[in-house]
Amino acid sequence: MSTSIRDLIITGWAIIFVTTVGVVIFHPSFKGEGMVTTLRVGGFALIATLAGIVLTRFTELIGRSSSRVKKTALVIFVICMLPLIPVALATFGMPWGALIIVTLVYVRWKWALVSSTS
Repeated sequence: MSTSIRDLIITGWAIIFVTTVGVVIFHPSFKGEGMVTTLRVGGFALIATLAGIVLTRFTELIGRSSSRVKKTALVIFVICMLPLIPVALATFGMPWGALIIVTLVYVRWKWALVSSTS
């Protein structure tokens, strides 16, 4: 059984999401906040997680598309990362930032490979 970089990145998005929601649910400093904070932070994190997973999953398909489609996909990805600002302020930001950078590097690398072979 082999594991690809794409699978590792998708797993990373899922792990960071579950960790973030778990911290908000179980950490004592968030106990007084209630379920509203958990849903707010979890919802914002879910938006970014789904955007990261979709961009990573469909990298080859988007890479074979036109330049306009690629730019649109990156703009949508960046817009979906904006809700992470309150998440990073409430919990932790470095794992999210590292995952965003790794995803963007992977996507650009795969797009360069697709462009050079076609």
